[in-house]
Amino acid sequence: MTDDLDVPTTGELPRIGQLMADRGLSFTRAFVALPICGPSRASLFTGQYGHNHGVIANAHPYGGFTYFRRHESATIATWLHDAGYRTALVGKYMNDYPHEAAAQYIPPGWDEWYGHLAAFEDDKFYNYYINDNGTVVWHGADPEDYSTDDVARRSVEIIRESADRTEPLFLYIATEAPHRPATYAARHGSEFRGAVAPRVPSFNEPDISDKPYGVRLRPMTPAEIDWLDTLQRWRLRSMRPVEELINGVIQALAETGRLGNTFLFFTSDNGLLMGQHRIIANKRSCYEEAIRVPLVVRGPGVPAGTADAMVSFIDLAPTFLDLAGAPIPASVDGRSFASVLRGTTPESWPNEIIVEYYAAALTATLRTPEWAYIEDQTGEVELYDMKSDPWETESLHWDADPALLEELHQRLRELLRCQGASCRS
Repeated sequence: MTDDLDVPTTGELPRIGQLMADRGLSFTRAFVALPICGPSRASLFTGQYGHNHGVIANAHPYGGFTYFRRHESATIATWLHDAGYRTALVGKYMNDYPHEAAAQYIPPGWDEWYGHLAAFEDDKFYNYYINDNGTVVWHGADPEDYSTDDVARRSVEIIRESADRTEPLFLYIATEAPHRPATYAARHGSEFRGAVAPRVPSFNEPDISDKPYGVRLRPMTPAEIDWLDTLQRWRLRSMRPVEELINGVIQALAETGRLGNTFLFFTSDNGLLMGQHRIIANKRSCYEEAIRVPLVVRGPGVPAGTADAMVSFIDLAPTFLDLAGAPIPASVDGRSFASVLRGTTPESWPNEIIVEYYAAALTATLRTPEWAYIEDQTGEVELYDMKSDPWETESLHWDADPALLEELHQRLRELLRCQGASCRS
């Protein structure tokens, strides 16, 4: 699990392709349930939409760790632990962890815990605290303290330590990279010198009169564009150690004899707008660059190639459970896509997902293969034809068939009220 990695930037990292995509299945329509770190992770851990788990912000009192604690007795960690798995977390857990709890606190269900203490630090690559199985450890500013390298070391250690155990292993690895400030390791400082923020059709969008009033931003200045380009180079450099981490995990699995029966998932908690629609390095939006994320899976029986099935972060937990042969709780909103990983998409597979973003009020997207229908907190709507306009540069809501708009509106409202099985029907 990376942090703020968008799909266009992933395409600039060929080593990810070599390690994962060339040997596994890349989902072209993978979406988060909420485009912000903590709420998105809450959906992964619980298999629920935001309107059901209620974690709608990164910090107390509206979300983050303090709100998520009420769910910690029923997460992918407790379910897999109860199914006989040894469970381990390395890296970032929930934002604001451990606010209003002891720094030694370990959530239920985790057998091995190496969690970043976000109440002490967030978005830092040096000078941070780790809860190492109940002992708080400080990491400074030496080269060996670089957080991605430290996460990689502990991940490989856990894999090697599990080699002589009989129980299967569930290992959740979450890096800070490439989140701002995207501090990179010195050894990668000369790379990506010519990289720039993706110059897609929506970059510094010339005409945004079709957008709601609240996102009609002024054009970016040359200085802001230069800043975005510099940030993009830093983000790409910060991903180099993530590529090394993935390679180290794969090598450790191979050397311990477990690679052949291990499923590896690579994704991000949300994307990031890097100048699209004039939005500068922000993910708090329901536009495609914020809600669509890389998702690549490799493992036994997984064909190499791409899958167009629409999947959401709420589908990850039931998929993990399905692959583990464990029961899927009724509280889960998502459905397993394990059959897709075996090369078969069920005829009944849903062709729609929703994404929720909560600020002063709710903005929500209904995403289908053809449409992106957005209702914002002021009541304004947007409608994009994702086949002819994948960059969402021209909203069709003014001239669209009113019957189509009403159909999309009603379906969005239905899904915003769904719970459990009704989300899957």
